[in-house]
Order: sequence, then structure tokens, then C-alpha cells
Amino acid sequence: MAKPYFLFKMPSGIWYARLQLSDGTQTNNKSTGCRDRASAERVAMGWVVNNNIPSRINSAEENQKKLRLDKMTVLNSLRTMEMDREDVQTIIKVLKERNFIHSAVLMASPESKPIDEYISEFWAFETSPYIKEKKLKGQSIHRDYCEAMLMRATKYWLPHVSGKPVGCITHEDVTALFDDEEVLKLAPKTINSVVSSVTIPLKWAYFHKLTEINCFDGIIKCSQKSKKREILTMEQAAAVFASEWDNDTAKLANAVAFYTGMRAGEVAALRFEDIGVDRLYVRHSWRLSEGIKECKNGEEREVLIPPQLRDLLIAQAKANPWNQGMKGFVFWGLTEEHPTDPKNWLKFLRRVLENIGYSEPDKITFHAWRHLWCSRMSDEIADKRVLMTSSGHKTEAMLDHYAAHMEQERALEKLRATEEKLLLPILGFDKENSEIIDAEVKLLPEDDDEKKEDCE
Repeated sequence: MAKPYFLFKMPSGIWYARLQLSDGTQTNNKSTGCRDRASAERVAMGWVVNNNIPSRINSAEENQKKLRLDKMTVLNSLRTMEMDREDVQTIIKVLKERNFIHSAVLMASPESKPIDEYISEFWAFETSPYIKEKKLKGQSIHRDYCEAMLMRATKYWLPHVSGKPVGCITHEDVTALFDDEEVLKLAPKTINSVVSSVTIPLKWAYFHKLTEINCFDGIIKCSQKSKKREILTMEQAAAVFASEWDNDTAKLANAVAFYTGMRAGEVAALRFEDIGVDRLYVRHSWRLSEGIKECKNGEEREVLIPPQLRDLLIAQAKANPWNQGMKGFVFWGLTEEHPTDPKNWLKFLRRVLENIGYSEPDKITFHAWRHLWCSRMSDEIADKRVLMTSSGHKTEAMLDHYAAHMEQERALEKLRATEEKLLLPILGFDKENSEIIDAEVKLLPEDDDEKKEDCE
């Protein structure tokens, strides 16, 4: 087969070449810069293979030509050489050391997992290694939170990066969220939650060697001001509990939240055994999606109640039709495994608010009782450590440290005096009849003819 070039030697001793062009013509004489035929052959063939015929070659360009030939040799070797993963990793390491690349992702490696698949696995409550790690370290995380984070990442971010490997996600991929028109329509707090739904998994991936790119630091979140929660005045609260309710159980649950500052899930999770002589033992919380679980901060606490409220709770617990004894729910539901749905309590609360002429009942939530408790108790008790003893708030490490050394009974006595002064009259209870009675709580005899009542 004829060669696509013709070589000839000039009197100067330099080999020249004419190359065959695609239209059948030949180029002008091109100096190879070589004094031996073998080297000239390589240069000419390189021009043909790479379709890179120079306009001219002179001695000043000879070193450049040799470099190009060396690179060509390396590149051709990379295309044909057999290599294992270690060889590839070595090449990547060299390129990174020379600052040619930030990172590279090997096929069939953890870094190559598609980002949408990784995010789905990360927020899967039952199987996520991240969630298992948090629980192992004694940190709480809830199913509802994980489902919300997965929904936000799936809706607002993953469509833009779907299929991209985890190890290839960049800082720009994340900050692109702030250019999305649908994201910018959201409230600042929600936008920050969307960002967290992405950056939390990526940060975990970085520290667990699933990516070499730090794409989560330096992202400035939206400035946000928490919307002020609507709460009742003490006068409005007094009117609420002085009114007739369509459901006495709902009134009792609201009274417990008002007097103790307990969360709705904590009130729902109360069992007969949690009622003490002068206090409630807050040991669990109830969430529809998870059932009975530990309290929000993973710690039990005690809250004080007056005798009148205690007696009403005992009567409510004794009415439980499921014959579970002290393990039965105080606010029992339609099955023995479930307490009543706290949404019922809010429904009847808003009905009463409407009856007393409150302008916007829908703005009041059951959790507003907790805010009212914290606000009014803070007015009377300056020492936050005392309030945290009963509220269960654990927000600052130093406060946690001091709260751990607080005398429990001394703190409760301060709370008792303040609650009896501020809250007891609102419920219509007589302080003179609030003397603590050291009596053993017993179940009433069972009534075989007693019918199971609706939990509402």
C-alpha cells in the first residue's frame, strides 16, 4: 500500500516531505527537521494521523515538535494500554497534583452513584445510614422531617442534576437553587430548608469519602424572621375555659397544655402511669406517622399539675375502655394502640374561640398554649434554668450544663408558686382546694356493661 507522503533529502541533510491531500493533490515541500529517515518517517506519519500539517518547520520549533511526539506517545499508550483501578487512580492523582483537575469519578465506584438515587437513599427513614448514625449517637430525627426534606430536594433541585454522579456535584450545582424561579417564590425559611435538604446529604458524602468536592461550605442562606405566632391573652384564655365546650375531653387536653406547656404529642402520649400525686411524668411523645417515641430532646421531665387537674386526668384515664390498666392512654382512642388524634382538640378549641368572638380562630394552634406558658412564666421567672426544667427546651449547651446541676425540687417549687398565681385562676380552680393529697392512684372496678365511647 502506497504511503500518503513522499520523503526526500535536501543537500542540507534535512529530510522533507510532500503529503497527499484528500483531493489528490500534494502539499508543498515540508521540512521534517530531521537528519535521519526513520525520524522523518515518524514526523510525516504524525502529520497524517493527526491531520495537523504544519505550514513550515524550522530549527527553532524542533524542541516543540519533540514534545508533541512525546505527548502523542503517552496519549496513544493511554488509549491502548491495559490498566487496573490502581493505575487509573495514580493517573488521577498526578493530574490533581498538577492542578489540571479537581477530582475524577471512577466507574462503578461509590462516587459514581447518581445523585437522585443517593438523595432518595439518604432521606429514607428506615434504611438511611445517616439516620442510623444519628440514632447511634443518641440524636433524635423524625420520619416527618425526613419525608419533608426528600420532597423538597426531589421537587426543587434533583430535576436540574438528575443522573449526575455524586462525585461530580459542584458548588455551582447547589447555588443554582437561588436562580430557580420556583424556589425564589418560596418563603425564606422554606428556601433554607430546600438548601439544607441538599447540603446535609452532600456534607455527609464528603466526610464519608463519597465525593472529593466540598460543595456545601460558603453557601449563604436567606435572612429570615420567624413569623410571630398568634397567642391568646390571659383574659382570652380565661374566657375559653369559662365557656361551654362541645367535648369535655378536648377541653381537658387543652387545659393540660395551657397549665404545663406540654406539646400536643406529649399530651397525647400520656398513660395512666404517668400521673403522679402533684405532677405528670413526660416520658413519651406521639406522632401519627411514628407512633409512640421518645420526647423531642430525648429526655424525660416532670411538670407540675394542681390536684383538680390531676383528678380530672385520673377520671379520664379510668374511662379508658381497653382494659390496659396503668399502661392505658389517658386520652384513649378508637383502638388500644392509638390515643386520640390531637387534631380533634384544636378543632374544638377553635370552635370555642369562634363562640367567644375571637376574630381569627384559624390562626390559633394547639402549640400556642406552649408559647403562652413560656411567655407568661418568663414574665415572672427570670432564671431560664428553672423554666427549662419544666419546658424541656434544650437549645444552648451552656444552659444545658447549668440545668444539669439545678436542684429539681427547688426549681419545681418556684414553678408551682408561679403557676398557681398565674394559671390556676384561669382554669376556674379554687386555690384553697389545691392542697396536695398523698393518695395512691387506683383503677376503678371494671364495668362489664361499659361501652366503648368515641375518642372524640
